Amino acid sequence: MKAWENLLASLEWTLGSDAIESWLRPIKIVRFDAANLYLRATPFQKTWFDEHVRPLNPSLLNNNERPIRIHWETDNPALTKQKTEAPSYQIRPDHLESEYSLDTYLPLSMNEMGLNMAQELCKGEPSSFNPVFYFGPTGSGKTHLLMAIAQALQKKNQSVFYVKAQTFMEHVVNAIRLGLMKEFRKTYRDIDALIVDDVHQLARKNATQEEFFHTFNTLHTLGKQIILSAECSPAFLQEIEPRLISRFEWGIAIGLSAPDATKRVSILKQKAQQLDLELPSELYPYLVENFPSSPKAAIQAIHSLALRTTKVRDQHHADQLLTDLLKKESADALTSEKIIKQIATYFGIRAEDLTGKSQMREFAQPRQIAMYFCRKLLRIPFQGIGRLFGRDHSTVMSSIKQVDKAVEAKEPPYAQSIEAISRKFLMRLPK
Repeated sequence: MKAWENLLASLEWTLGSDAIESWLRPIKIVRFDAANLYLRATPFQKTWFDEHVRPLNPSLLNNNERPIRIHWETDNPALTKQKTEAPSYQIRPDHLESEYSLDTYLPLSMNEMGLNMAQELCKGEPSSFNPVFYFGPTGSGKTHLLMAIAQALQKKNQSVFYVKAQTFMEHVVNAIRLGLMKEFRKTYRDIDALIVDDVHQLARKNATQEEFFHTFNTLHTLGKQIILSAECSPAFLQEIEPRLISRFEWGIAIGLSAPDATKRVSILKQKAQQLDLELPSELYPYLVENFPSSPKAAIQAIHSLALRTTKVRDQHHADQLLTDLLKKESADALTSEKIIKQIATYFGIRAEDLTGKSQMREFAQPRQIAMYFCRKLLRIPFQGIGRLFGRDHSTVMSSIKQVDKAVEAKEPPYAQSIEAISRKFLMRLPK
């Protein structure tokens, strides 16, 4: 069914191709019509879909752009013939990119502390900070530093286990499903260093958080190094158990900032050189400008170009080669409508309440925050923001100034709301 295949393809951007192949491709299509899709899955596949796919609110539409409803038929494992031999199960760390080293890391002045800490960790000597918790927006270099540390420690013959939080989660689920928790715990606890990327993805995964809590405690008690990363500082993690957050704060938390346009050009030039891609110098600013959603988007464009050619002639040639990525970037681009909808959802009100005339406090503060984001993220003129919210430009200026002051002074409720909403947009506000 084309709609189902389109859904799987779109989910690869968020969940990764490995997850799609492992958990969604095996689901069987029983039958379908214009408005219904009937799927057969094991209880575990259905649970995985509910935990990982449903929160993304994916669109499953027919040719007339109408929603298709999913119906489930669940296999009964009691009726399934069981194999007598023991299940094969191997727990492996995630792949480390060889080009991610401290030599290839282009530091920003505000990220100097993070780089210095990484250099210390790479020596392989016991650190007085445990855990080390890196946090920052997409493209700030968290994964680069974590992989660089992992590879440096491996060269010192240390047993290092690097995984994305998503991988850790799959390891836990598989071990529970196959009754192999003893093997899981031996793998994760008989090591010198545990490095886990994107721990914010453990949100709402109670069983995984429970196992991570005990894994953390065991390693910490044994004096083994733990290095973590997330999109925000431990204090701002949401739907993570307080006891885990308190342990994340035992060591040191180091914030990283995303690169500005000039630094992003330097990163792209370095990446093109690594991939032996010949690219005219004027195309680097062009890629930065046309892939603004995150530094990773422009790097992905460089990778795509290198897979499709060894030399890019000009901008027109680049446009032809990157048609698919340019379309996706355009679809993902942030707009004032998306900002208003996101903030309304965050505060549990309607988008119409933000743009309406009511001066009630429950609408007025979210409205000021929405104005603030429209200005900071989209650089919309005050008059334009006024038209969006039905206010004059002086009211807009006053509202944004009020939020600015509150954020700078870290005053509630503005500061906490701005931080939380910024994470949902997966970007850091421009200075």
